[in-house]
Amino acid sequence: MEVVAKLGSNTHLPWAPLLLLPVGDIQYDGPGGAADLPRLKKFLQWGLAHDAWFIGMGDFVDFLSPSNRERLTHAGLYDTGASVIDRAAGGLVEELLAVLLPTKGRWLGLLQGHHYYAHLDGSTSDTRFCQALAAPFLGDCALVRLTFRHEGSGSVNFKLWAHHGHRGGGALPTAGLNRLYHQKVRYPNVRLFLMGHLPQLGHVVTDGLDVTDRGAPQLIHEDTHYVLTGGFARSYQQGSTFAGRAQGGYAEKAMMPPAVLGGVVITLTPQETGERRHKTVDVKISS
Repeated sequence: MEVVAKLGSNTHLPWAPLLLLPVGDIQYDGPGGAADLPRLKKFLQWGLAHDAWFIGMGDFVDFLSPSNRERLTHAGLYDTGASVIDRAAGGLVEELLAVLLPTKGRWLGLLQGHHYYAHLDGSTSDTRFCQALAAPFLGDCALVRLTFRHEGSGSVNFKLWAHHGHRGGGALPTAGLNRLYHQKVRYPNVRLFLMGHLPQLGHVVTDGLDVTDRGAPQLIHEDTHYVLTGGFARSYQQGSTFAGRAQGGYAEKAMMPPAVLGGVVITLTPQETGERRHKTVDVKISS
């Protein structure tokens, strides 16, 4: 698990709203594939126009699932064969970077997904995206602390948890949210849980009670948000083919529900409430 305590080069953030856009499950497999690049471009352009930050939720490219990587590792390929595959996998990264590069330096970090390629030089497609986009590599799971500083009156911390998602899924739309909800027991001080993988767009909020840490106890409310972050890969495509014949992709073969395309916009606003000016962070989710 990676633990991050700053945004870019900033250890402390100004006392102002922060926009955060999760981006994941692009599953780019080449031109004409399932990735909805026009929709992705619009999402990224909107974020840049509004001075947003991004967090990568994994599965940027759709090359080699965990089981495929294991089979390839034991295939006993000659060096030339392995080199050809390595270059092809690197080409997918370069092609998708043509869309992502305008966001360089605006990433909180990138998670590792299920679909990636382990290159011969020790890098992976995920770490190559990180290097090109000046983004920290977050591995499989990350806890992030953002500190908003109010000039002259202290600061407030906000904690979020992010994971690409567990292998497999669930038949019902609530399956992913149920899985996120159970994480609250392990991370009681986290107020925002993010997960991709399914891909679905979903948001549930729960409210909790606490008391202030200093002076006479003052009752406060601290809500927690559980968010499924969507994706940009079509699971069903009219006229899809393979090997010259009509054939669907993985989701269609497995009778999975259509993917929900698009992403969410998270607005984090530091504020002071109550007579004692308790500092907290308001969370708004839109899609």
